Amino acid sequence: MSLNTVGGHKPGFERILFLVISLVAFLLIGCGGSEETTMETTTPQDTATPLGTVEQAKPNEVKPMEEALTNFIGVDTEKVVEAPKPAVVPPAQLLQYEKQIEDLRIENTNLRQKALALEQENRGINARISDAEARYAAEKLRADKAEESAKSTVQMPKPVVEVISAGPVSSSTYDDALRAFNSRKYDAAAKGFKAIVDDGSNASITARAKYWLGETYFAQKKYKDALPLFEATLKVKNSEKKADAQFMLAQTYDRLGNKAKAKAAYEKVVKDYPMSKNVKRAKARWAKL
Repeated sequence: MSLNTVGGHKPGFERILFLVISLVAFLLIGCGGSEETTMETTTPQDTATPLGTVEQAKPNEVKPMEEALTNFIGVDTEKVVEAPKPAVVPPAQLLQYEKQIEDLRIENTNLRQKALALEQENRGINARISDAEARYAAEKLRADKAEESAKSTVQMPKPVVEVISAGPVSSSTYDDALRAFNSRKYDAAAKGFKAIVDDGSNASITARAKYWLGETYFAQKKYKDALPLFEATLKVKNSEKKADAQFMLAQTYDRLGNKAKAKAAYEKVVKDYPMSKNVKRAKARWAKL
């Protein structure tokens, strides 16, 4: 072994060991100095932060990147503004609303029922009008037939019997005169009717004879002789020939050229005898005067 080795180690190894120990010592001294320097430069606020804790960002502190992003896309208002809560209706007010709705429903039902009742009443009125028109038409037809039968050659029922019981004028006188009139034998008809009028024993048959005598004179164009006979018929109470006498009176005035009296007489037919078969003819002549 050489004299330069100590304890079996070479002199180079001791140098290396010395250098390592010196380096470690230097590092330790440097760390201590840097720690003192750090402690001196740290503010009291920094020293208040416990070791091992991470410094938290202030709540109001906005980083530059975050501020730029906010300016670009705007603030998320959906997260900031809360949705309004629906209004809560008090139970008492809710019951009041329900009652109003129920009242409106009841009123609507009542109105519908009234409308149906009015519709049914209207149908009933129309039915009554139709029935009245039908009765009017039937009555008019019956009156026309009765008038035609009076002018026919058939014997008059009751009036003829009254003539027989009256006295001098026989039933054949009235019947013969009426048959002569229907056959347009006006001279014979005028003779027979005049005989009954002059006799005057039966008021009912005399009134009928006066009317037919007026019709006979009118057919003979003896308008002045016919005029007083129609006026006399109108004065007979409850005579069924009044409507016809009024129409024939208007016709007579019309033939005589007295338009004013003819127009008044036609108007009276329309107003006083609306059921007469001569109403239509009277309206036509009235309109022309």
